[in-house]
Amino acid sequence: MGALQRARSTYRDVSALNDRYRRTDRILNAVAAGMSTMGLLARDYLLDPSNLDAADYRSKLMAERLAMESEFRELKGVIREQDKPQLEQLRREAEGYWEALDPLFEWTAEQKAMESRSFLRREVLPRRRAALAITQEISRLAEANLDQQRREIDSEQASMAEFISRMLGMTVLMGVLIAGVAVFRITKLETRSEEQRLRTEAAEQELRRLSRQLVQAQEEERKSISRELHDEIGQMLTALRMELRGMQDLRAAPEEEFNDHLEGAKHLAEQSVRALKDMAMGLRPSMLDDLGLGSAVQWQARQFSKHTGIPVNVQIEGLPASLPERHRTCVYRLVQEALTNCARHAKARSIDITVASRNGNVAVSVKDDGIGFDPAGVRGRGIGLIGVEERVKELGGSLTLFSRVRQGTSLSAKIPLHQEAAAG
Repeated sequence: MGALQRARSTYRDVSALNDRYRRTDRILNAVAAGMSTMGLLARDYLLDPSNLDAADYRSKLMAERLAMESEFRELKGVIREQDKPQLEQLRREAEGYWEALDPLFEWTAEQKAMESRSFLRREVLPRRRAALAITQEISRLAEANLDQQRREIDSEQASMAEFISRMLGMTVLMGVLIAGVAVFRITKLETRSEEQRLRTEAAEQELRRLSRQLVQAQEEERKSISRELHDEIGQMLTALRMELRGMQDLRAAPEEEFNDHLEGAKHLAEQSVRALKDMAMGLRPSMLDDLGLGSAVQWQARQFSKHTGIPVNVQIEGLPASLPERHRTCVYRLVQEALTNCARHAKARSIDITVASRNGNVAVSVKDDGIGFDPAGVRGRGIGLIGVEERVKELGGSLTLFSRVRQGTSLSAKIPLHQEAAAG
């Protein structure tokens, strides 16, 4: 677009220059022709012995004069400002030429015969030569101006060529820069896409692993429940059935023997009920709903210490009288998962549990002094810990796991308490 504008501007300049030169040359030729015509008319009139055609000659000279004045006015608007003094001089010479010729038409025939030759040599020819010389000077100046403007146009064309080269260079440079940016951006996007693909594959593998763990955990839980039902409750119920069948056979036996079998049946029934309660407490303690989160966590800590021999210190601080069921369950499962991991991996000597209400949040912390581990070297998390993390996130909280080798492990969570939870 810039080159096109430059070319159009140059074309306009060339067209204006040619038009000005043609008009100047045409007007100067017309002036020179007018001067020659006036000289011829004056010569013919002077050589004519009679004065009968004086008015006719005079009208022709007047017409040439008017035409010349019109040409001067047109030429004034065409030539350059610095050439106007020569134009004014030419106009004065033409005016003087006319003024010198005008008295001729007042002469008598005798005056024409006596003075015509000397007047032509003295007045007409010198003035015409002077006017023609000025005309040639103006024409020469016009040609010089034409040459100068041609040089300027050549310079403008050279400048336009340089401008086009510069624009071409800038265009190529911008194209290279844009291509470089595009290549860099595409490379970056491809790298991100590859990273995202690898993350997706890793997530799929982790999902498959967690799915297998979930299925395995479900099977283990079912096996454990089945084993407890079969080994404990099933055996107790079988023994109870045998006792009841024996009591049926002892209806006619002495009362003391019948009462002994009855007490045994009661004891077996109580053991079955107790075993069912223990299983129910293991799945979800009723005290979590009846007595609250603090009592459930303390009971869980006592049961853990009873089975593992690891002392557990529980600290409950400022919990509301009643927490929403989802908050209670989340905190209880978090503590349960942390204690389970401590029993399996930590080899701890003691465990500290803190559950507190602080700044509108429920803060939970489980710390042990076990062997610890390097989180960066562990591939993925267990399904239990992931389940706890999902529970915490579902309530708008955050879960943090911190551990170092031989410095123990800390699992902490911060769960926001909504206004309705605090009010409840």
